[in-house]
Amino acid sequence: MKLLTQIKMLALMAGAMMTTDAGAVITPNKVSSGDLLISKVFYAASKKAAGSGNYVAGQYVELYNNRDEAVEVQGLYLALLESESAASAYTQAAIEENADLKAALGGKIVVKQIFQIPDDQTYTIEAGKSMIICNSATDHTAGAVTGHDLSGADFEVKTTNTNYPHNDAVPAMKLIYTMTPTLDFMNLSYTGTGSASVMLLKNNAAAVVTAEESLVYGRGKTTGNKFALVNPYYAIDAVEILGNVKNKGVDATMKRLGDTYDQGYASTTAEGGYNGETVYRKTAFVTPAGRRVLYDTNNSTVDFQSSTTIQPRAYDEELAGVTEQEVTIPESGFLVFCPEKSCFGESAISFNYITTNAKNTNLTYNIYGGTDELLAKSVFILTGQPGTYKVYYSEAQPSKKIPSNALTWSEVDALEFSGGQKSRVIYKWVCTPEKVGFERVAKTTEGLYNKATFSGDDRLYLYLTTAMVDAFSAENGAASAEEFTFIKWCGPMPEPTAVQTVKTAANSQSATFYTLDGQQVRMLMPGKIYISRQADGTATKFYSK
Repeated sequence: MKLLTQIKMLALMAGAMMTTDAGAVITPNKVSSGDLLISKVFYAASKKAAGSGNYVAGQYVELYNNRDEAVEVQGLYLALLESESAASAYTQAAIEENADLKAALGGKIVVKQIFQIPDDQTYTIEAGKSMIICNSATDHTAGAVTGHDLSGADFEVKTTNTNYPHNDAVPAMKLIYTMTPTLDFMNLSYTGTGSASVMLLKNNAAAVVTAEESLVYGRGKTTGNKFALVNPYYAIDAVEILGNVKNKGVDATMKRLGDTYDQGYASTTAEGGYNGETVYRKTAFVTPAGRRVLYDTNNSTVDFQSSTTIQPRAYDEELAGVTEQEVTIPESGFLVFCPEKSCFGESAISFNYITTNAKNTNLTYNIYGGTDELLAKSVFILTGQPGTYKVYYSEAQPSKKIPSNALTWSEVDALEFSGGQKSRVIYKWVCTPEKVGFERVAKTTEGLYNKATFSGDDRLYLYLTTAMVDAFSAENGAASAEEFTFIKWCGPMPEPTAVQTVKTAANSQSATFYTLDGQQVRMLMPGKIYISRQADGTATKFYSK
């Protein structure tokens, strides 16, 4: 692990947009992820505690805040995917086989019911806490073999079905759409070849499509029940849950959600319904502060397991294990960080990386809060105020895989791309009081590839294709890609830890600003360092934003 060259006296607000000399940008991006999770679904129901028969009133869905700060949830939509049997027209396989249907749906997901958390006031889920939505917010422990006490639930669906007793003290969920008026409760499928899949969507009217002309008939017919649509662009989280059918098992071809939303599926371990199993997310790790972080790998086969004993708001203690390491951020506020495995850190530090997108002709600067994520192994720039911090490694799968990180770290003194790498362009990290960012490395005489010579701790670089560089330079007005020479860093930098004083020439004019070589200026250019003259003849060096 290497330290970067110190930055002397730079102060830049976190997330400010900076341009290159040629006008190109690194776009700041506070990465938003599925921090609010569908963490538990008790859909399989149970057998009655006394006599024969099934007990379904105790079904519920639990949401969990995986972040380290409170999350507001008012107005969020909870949608239940259509749950027809093998004749369903809306599985991924069926949609792919029907080009007209695929075009008509336009990527939208078919759902049988849509509920909404009330938006009459602010509702929050605290960090590491849960919210329970159920059909009957009462104590079901006496009536069912596997019953849960839901009297402390957060929201209740106020159904007209008398099989679901109400708790007047618990706020009502809004029913936005249901496939038939008699189903005004959460119709979580408990058995069969159907789906108990659930999707959580943002508070945006465009997230749901309930207009009559856009509804679709069940099983692809032209009569009967109609289903609504949701736009997965607004999805916060989605969980594919398939039935474990007696004598048949789980049929993965019945998946409704593509890999973009869930690469796998959850299910009960026992065949058939009414088995009292709850599917719930596994624990990835517990932070030193005691906050539980649940698995979120976008694959419910990995993230979920089932239990007949797990209780509402409770999760397992099967931790993947956490080890601790100290890291020291120097006065520069930067540290090149190459974790050995999945990791997270303290809240006072951030993990930063750059992604590239030639199509959008930009470089995107990404920031992950120290405790927000379980990060994959990659190359990061760790930022924060100078000091010593703790970083924690976990054997758990990362909850966030870093896509297309353009940052690379070299362990050798010279790096030369040849052969199949002739199309690559290197931008080498520079970190001085006058210049902070990535500067293009000149071509070698042997060909079109580049050679970067490193010394000390300056082995960090961007590794771009010529197509990317051409797109960036053309979009930003450079005469050629050769003029796309410098990309200024964007993001959090430390405030000065001390005042630098410099003697300056007497100033008889009203302006009191000087360049580093002592030349007086009347207009400050952004991204430059100046000296501000003080009354005693000394000056403070500072960075102009």
